Amino acid sequence: MQPSPKITTTDILKLAGLALVLVDHYGLFFDPDETWWRVFGRPAAPIFFFLIGFARTKTIPASWLVLGAILTGLDIISDGWDASLNILFSFALLRLVLPHVERFIAQKRLALPLLALALAALAPLFGNVIEYGLSGWLWALLGLSARLALLGEPGSTLARNIVALICGGFYLLSESLFWRLDFEEIITLALLICALTGTLLAFRRKDLTWRPPAPLAQTLNWIGRRSLEIYAFSTIAMQVVSLLLED
Repeated sequence: MQPSPKITTTDILKLAGLALVLVDHYGLFFDPDETWWRVFGRPAAPIFFFLIGFARTKTIPASWLVLGAILTGLDIISDGWDASLNILFSFALLRLVLPHVERFIAQKRLALPLLALALAALAPLFGNVIEYGLSGWLWALLGLSARLALLGEPGSTLARNIVALICGGFYLLSESLFWRLDFEEIITLALLICALTGTLLAFRRKDLTWRPPAPLAQTLNWIGRRSLEIYAFSTIAMQVVSLLLED
């Protein structure tokens, strides 16, 4: 019998992100007038943007581009040509850009916070050409700054904390305005973003000491390795069902 695969904190974080995606997309496709679904689903995308920035991987899987094109096409069918490019394209672009960003900010203590401020300032001009726009890229910068802080780079902890304030505050503002949230929803979202930011700042990639039974461990390991494909196929399924229900 093969031993159970090791489960990492990354696997658990991705599982939480996928659960929140399902909450968010249920509201998007089947109960669009109830904004509470969107409030509780808002932490989903930042988790995946953060992990893109935190990782060192530069490879762009072809499946991201194919599935991103399919999801963008479905959005165009639903919303017309005003639809945004799917989030998978944003992840692919970040994989291309972040290595250059990391080289640029080397030994520059204020470079990351200044870059975060620049992205926040440019976000209204950039709009939603790609899902989540530049607010998503801010969470990727947080992931990058968190990794650099763990490496003990001079000034990196302060830079990480400043980036966290910028990206959390901007995300709260932009999402509240975009979804036209009321006061109670804004307060709830603020608490969720604070909890999310604290969780991400405390994140360390490591194996869990808990070893679940082999079937569960294999499932969690598979979900961790295929999280974005699971996101894509679940979104495609929900969107197709919602289009059929409209007819």
